[in-house]
Amino acid sequence: MFRKLPKFNDQSYVHFITTKTFKNLPYFEDDKCCLILLEELDFYRKHLGFKVLGYVILPDHLHCLIFWDVEENPKLTISKVMQGIKGHSAVRIRDYVKTTGRLKPLLQPDESRGSHLPHKRGLKYQIWQKGFYDFNIYTKKKFYEKLNYIHNNPITAGLCESPENYQWSSHSQIAGTYKNPIFKIDFLEI
Repeated sequence: MFRKLPKFNDQSYVHFITTKTFKNLPYFEDDKCCLILLEELDFYRKHLGFKVLGYVILPDHLHCLIFWDVEENPKLTISKVMQGIKGHSAVRIRDYVKTTGRLKPLLQPDESRGSHLPHKRGLKYQIWQKGFYDFNIYTKKKFYEKLNYIHNNPITAGLCESPENYQWSSHSQIAGTYKNPIFKIDFLEI
């Protein structure tokens, strides 16, 4: 299946995003944490009006390709997208860990704030590292390079032998081999 990149103007491009967990802790070895992250990605995609063109969730990080047309959604920023996804997924993952006791050893206090600087939402534990990496993709060649990179990332990490064997990725949808995906990516003509 061939895809076509949208026509770019000076501000519309695909964002290749990488965000990591606090202290690289493997929260996403747990399937429920992966589902929470995909639910939040889906919620914010619909709420904010962006498209997810590819993704992979590894034990300690997320890669995704995100796009929106700036002419249709001029006030949206990648910071706003990531703030929503990371903020709400962190609350839900923290609650899941505290409620079930699963992954409890991974919950570590965010000591960077110091005892006199409580989190503005009252959170004691941090799930995500601060910030994220954003690479802007302007060409079809670079898009496919990054898409292949994210789909091969589980192999590089030793989690599987083939991208088809990794559940938490968009690879099977793009290849057309997965009929009932957990999270449906958006297809644009590229």
